[in-house]
Order: sequence, then structure tokens, then C-alpha cells
Amino acid sequence: MNKYQNAYIIFLSKFIKPRRRLKVIVDCSNGAAGSIVYKIFKNSKILNFKIINSVADGNFPAHGPDPLRGNAFKKASSFVLEQKADVGIVFDADGDRAFFIDNRGRKINPDVIAKLFVWHLKPKKIVVDARTGWLVTKSQATSYKPQVINSKVGRYFVEQLMKKNKADFGAEHSGHYYFKTFYYFDSGIFSAIQAINAVSKLPYSLADFADLLPQYYSKDVNFRLNSKRDYSATIGKIENRYKKFAVKTSRLDGLKMEIKKPSGRFWFNIHFSNTEPVIRLTIEAQSSKILAVEARNLADLLTKA
Repeated sequence: MNKYQNAYIIFLSKFIKPRRRLKVIVDCSNGAAGSIVYKIFKNSKILNFKIINSVADGNFPAHGPDPLRGNAFKKASSFVLEQKADVGIVFDADGDRAFFIDNRGRKINPDVIAKLFVWHLKPKKIVVDARTGWLVTKSQATSYKPQVINSKVGRYFVEQLMKKNKADFGAEHSGHYYFKTFYYFDSGIFSAIQAINAVSKLPYSLADFADLLPQYYSKDVNFRLNSKRDYSATIGKIENRYKKFAVKTSRLDGLKMEIKKPSGRFWFNIHFSNTEPVIRLTIEAQSSKILAVEARNLADLLTKA
């Protein structure tokens, strides 16, 4: 291990401050995080942890490098249940994103984790991307309400807005979390440390925390771009179709509309990926029925020739 890795481990270890003993399962996805996570967690005398898939391997033998695809959570979830762990953590290949599993073995929505961080850190200002849901952006019946600043999707945009506004915390729906105390950068390992600290403060389990929050239903769908389609015209048609029901409309990043129909409320965001030849649809609704109906309607509009 070189001196820079050692300095990084010493720096991160200072932030591990759980208030009670926790059992943690960590899946490093055969990526970059595995080389240092063990040494960081070992420095905490109060953590009981198990690390899997810690050896870096570009073939990714355990599961794919992106936890949002395939069965990346399956093994970590089974270990959480088998060992009765308090929380599971799954890193992506390069370690800048972290995803979480509750004590019941369930994958936790990144918005729930963002809400956990807001509760834990009490930030005055937060920056969120256009796909972040109501749990974080909507005023809840609590005494603590940070100022929410909306950003385009992507690390560059979130970081720049955080610095400009001196925000304390930032979150993207894709599992990136940003911290002023981490120099406005995102880090999967730092996110994992703060999540462990937050869970240790809860008067109940992580599963209970998630279940006690207002329940919304969401879905993310990617559509391959078709060079023959005029997507600007397609998005314009979608906006026209929904505008009579629109409570809010934003063109900050693609098209985002909050809709109020007799059947209930929902919102959707449609934007072009910065990293892949796809158009992404994110939709969230008050009920699973509304979600199913409106996701199908939007998918039809986005794929119709």
C-alpha cells in the first residue's frame, strides 16, 4: 500500500463514529473500493462487518459493475438476512456510488437514503438532481426543512451548484451523494460511513425508518435512441398532452412535469443521458396503480414511430 492510500484511509477513518455496535455486510463488486474498505472499517472497534467480492477483477465474476443492473444485490441481501445484519452496502465498480440494503434484505431507494442523510446531517441547503423524488424535494410535516436547490443530472452540475450555494449536502437519484465535509465531492465510501453513523442513531431499524416515511412508487426506464426519431418533437407532444393537468413544469434538464389528475398525483422526468445513447424516463406516483398506468402511457409516447 502506498503512502497516498494510507493517508486516505487515515482521513476517512476519522469519520466513522457509530453510536452503537452494528453488523454490516459490504459488497465491493470486485471493484476499486475493496482495496481500502477493509482497512477503514477495521479501524472502528465497534463495527462487526463482513466484506465480499473485495478483490479487484475487471471480469466482475460476482455480478456486473453497475449495481442498478442485473442481480447485483442478491448475494449481499442473502448475507444480510443470514447474519441478521443491520445494513448492507453495495459499491459500484469505481466506488463513487453506494447502494444500501435494509435489515430485511430489501434494496433501499436512493431517495430514502438521501432522506436519511438529511435527518442525520441537518443540512441547511441541499442540491438534488431533476430525478430526485418527493421524499427529498417535498415539504414534509417536520420542523426541519432544508432549502432545496434543483440541478441538472450529473456530477459536474451538482458539484458546481453546491459550491456556488455553499450547500451542505447533495444527492442524485443514481446513488451519488455529495458532502461539503468531503470537499463537495461524491464518494461511495464516505457515503457508506455516513450511512453507518446515521443508522446507529436511529431509535429503530433501517427497515422501520423506510417504512415509516410517506410511501411513493417510482420507476426508471431507459429507451435506446433511434436516429430516425425527432425526440424534441416527441417531448413537445408529451408536454402538450399533459399540460392541462400540470402543477409544475421544468425544462431544467429535459422535461419534468408534476401532474394532478382525478386519479391522483405523479411526476415524470425525461432527459437524454450524458453517458449513454439512451433517453431516460423517471416517474413517481402516489400509488402503484397510477405508476403502472402513466409509465405505460409515457413509454408508448416515447417509443411510438
